[in-house]
Amino acid sequence: MTVSCNRGNADLAEALIPAPEPAGVADDADRDSFLIASPKPAPLFLNLEERPDIILLSYLDPALRERVVAFFRDLTGSHKIAAVVLSNAVMFDIPPALAFALCWEESSYKPQAINLNRNDTIDRGLFQLNSASFPNLEVEDFYDPEVNSRLGLAHLRWCLNTAGTEVAGLAMYNAGIYRVRSVGTPKNTLDYVSRILKNQRRIEELFKAEYSRIAWTETEEPEKKEKFSLRLSLLTPLGGR
Repeated sequence: MTVSCNRGNADLAEALIPAPEPAGVADDADRDSFLIASPKPAPLFLNLEERPDIILLSYLDPALRERVVAFFRDLTGSHKIAAVVLSNAVMFDIPPALAFALCWEESSYKPQAINLNRNDTIDRGLFQLNSASFPNLEVEDFYDPEVNSRLGLAHLRWCLNTAGTEVAGLAMYNAGIYRVRSVGTPKNTLDYVSRILKNQRRIEELFKAEYSRIAWTETEEPEKKEKFSLRLSLLTPLGGR
């Protein structure tokens, strides 16, 4: 396997990008039907009592949106990548921290990342879209952050819907639905899923810390402090998992 994707922040992940296998023809047809029907924003299902997503809630707040984009700009090193991944995560009802954890694992936030697989297929771009799974996509589109993140997160949503759980959905994203269902999940895919979920939690905690700093160090007006304190009360479930 040849990988020309160099990772920058080694503390977030250590392993090379695993080489996913393309899904079967029938699976691709189902997936393609889903992608074609997915340009409209997906409905958001927020269970605030069970597990509020403070990143999503903050992004949907016009007063905080640019703060959220700035946080992910610093994380990814690119305002454009931060903005397009956030907007597509919201469109496909995917927790932003999960979207960015997956993006890190796949490409280290490098739009030009490329991975040559043993089966002669090629993974390209932020979410390492596979050439066999997206045969009609122009080469330059694989490297377009907007196109790549939209298709990558649409595909993740399809995997999550098909699998029913985050763990199984991420496994299908990496190894393919046919392999996961018929052969089982290989160890390298289980490790892949574990790294993503660990980094998802880490991103959530980093955001929680940054959110708290912004709320209390930059807000001096009593009425605004009260407003922020109400928002901060939503953060507890993230730290208590």
